[in-house]
Amino acid sequence: MRKKLLIIAVLAIMSFSLIFAVACDKEFTELTAKDENLGNYEGLDVAEGMSAYDLVMEAYNNWITDTNYVREEYFAFAANDGAVATRDSYLVRKVVGDKLYSQEIIYGTGFDKGTCAKKYYYDGSKAFASNNTNKKDITFDKETSQVSTAAWGEFSPFTGDIKEENRVMKEHLTTYDISSKDNLSDAHDDKVYVKDGVYYCTITIDCSEEMMRTIHRAALEEFMDMTGAREKGFKIDNTTIDFAIGKVDGKMKFLIWRRNEKYSGINASIPFEVPCRQTCISYYTYGSAEITADDLAGLNK
Repeated sequence: MRKKLLIIAVLAIMSFSLIFAVACDKEFTELTAKDENLGNYEGLDVAEGMSAYDLVMEAYNNWITDTNYVREEYFAFAANDGAVATRDSYLVRKVVGDKLYSQEIIYGTGFDKGTCAKKYYYDGSKAFASNNTNKKDITFDKETSQVSTAAWGEFSPFTGDIKEENRVMKEHLTTYDISSKDNLSDAHDDKVYVKDGVYYCTITIDCSEEMMRTIHRAALEEFMDMTGAREKGFKIDNTTIDFAIGKVDGKMKFLIWRRNEKYSGINASIPFEVPCRQTCISYYTYGSAEITADDLAGLNK
């Protein structure tokens, strides 16, 4: 696959059908970033001579070659303001040298059938995975928006394509093709803003009908495959990704990024449009990642 910035580990699109609800676009409560300047540049200085796109690509290339970091990711999804489906998830991913560890808890309601608690571990040569799909073990606290699991399950040898799994986990930032600046929207602001040594910017992706059916075709097909929506009637606003980037060990690296998506679709058999909103936010820390014995509990090599 061409080098792209690919989102989510997992784009976290839902495995449900977009049906049974008439659209009503209510406010969607997004996850609160720990940095108040993320996506909010009022009063911030412009970093002269810097390009948002070039900065993001620089940070991306540094990220995919980094050998020690922890990525924490929160995801929130709502279809028709939660009446059709919701998904909340929390992911922790660690890269330590040539080793890779990932754990994710997913809690879905309505047509979302993805509730599970799963782990993946690559020890430098072999890979192992576990997946607990017992919904009784997975809980979601609405007051704190925290997901948790009572059990993870036992590791077993991973049977998929290890090389591809590792690549996706370490390089997947977004399924939209932003390998070229030409694929961004005319509304994209290429300025970089700075405060206290942190650089802020937003990538606005051109999600017009023409672009979704050509350049971003892979993203469109992923939406259709995973939601049951048909191509005709699928609409999406321009997707934005807000970034906070800082210099770590002399290199520009992601500190936080947040993806915002708003779209709607019509099921192949039920002609009702369903609006969907989703927000994904990732936090990065570098140089102190450690894969612990607790992480690998249940692993018998």
